[in-house]
Amino acid sequence: MHSSQRILVVGSANADVILHVPRNPVSGESLLVRDRLNGLGGKGSNRAVALSRLGADMQFSCKIGRDTQGDILLSAYERENIAPDLIFYDEQTGTGTAYVLVEENGNNTILSYMGANETYTRNDLDKLLSAMPRFGYLSLELEISLPVVEELLSEARACGVHAIVDAGPARSVPLGLFRGALVLSPNEVEAAELTGIAITSDREARQACVKLYESGCRNVILKLGAQGAMLYDGQEFIRFPAYRGAGEAVDTTAAGDCFMAALTFGLSRGMDMHGSIRYANVAAAISVTRPGAIDALPSREEVDRLYARSLEEES
Repeated sequence: MHSSQRILVVGSANADVILHVPRNPVSGESLLVRDRLNGLGGKGSNRAVALSRLGADMQFSCKIGRDTQGDILLSAYERENIAPDLIFYDEQTGTGTAYVLVEENGNNTILSYMGANETYTRNDLDKLLSAMPRFGYLSLELEISLPVVEELLSEARACGVHAIVDAGPARSVPLGLFRGALVLSPNEVEAAELTGIAITSDREARQACVKLYESGCRNVILKLGAQGAMLYDGQEFIRFPAYRGAGEAVDTTAAGDCFMAALTFGLSRGMDMHGSIRYANVAAAISVTRPGAIDALPSREEVDRLYARSLEEES
């Protein structure tokens, strides 16, 4: 049965290797790593766990290998109350892996090995397409096979499902891919890859938003890191400053994924676009105060409390 609040998350599942470095190395340079941590991640996993912790009515679909990393991910999903019904397996290709370089200022660079994330079969995809009409929202990103992304977005349009697309990681794809999406949301690097416009000023940010909007999506939300987000709905540009009341930033690894999950949750619960972006900014602000990806994602209680406080501060 179709539910306007149900969210289908389709995306990547990765084992994370997190390296704490003084700064990003330049070409040919060797750097000592201050700390090495193993974690759970992938843009899809991050959004799914974030939505589960927010109390969303959601289901997650990903593809993993029949390996130790895949078993660890499945155990983590079980702990997070994420059902395995739409999780697929690859018998030959290993589970995806992300190598995360975290600098001392909290900024990060991520190197992704796609692995099973890009080995969807026709049978896998047919199961996803047949499930689509049961959902009101599709939460998607570009860290899986692009032909799969294309078919899912096409089916979402046909079924009247609201597609919310995190346009990361940075990949060169035709903008027409995003036609009909309710939200298309890149960060500055991803927007530059999609539009050819290097974003170094507010003027260039607006130009990129316009070009992205011309893809046929309904709203562009440009994620600007510590500067918050910019919304363009085809009529006006609105800036939403980052929320500063959660504490000091130590790791931005999961911030964008947390933002996208909270945005989708807000919209699915009847918030308007502006309120959903503010809610997402608060959730992301909490996530950056903690190290790691999944470990950094906040609970519904935490986000609701700080969101209420943010509204009081604005009034």
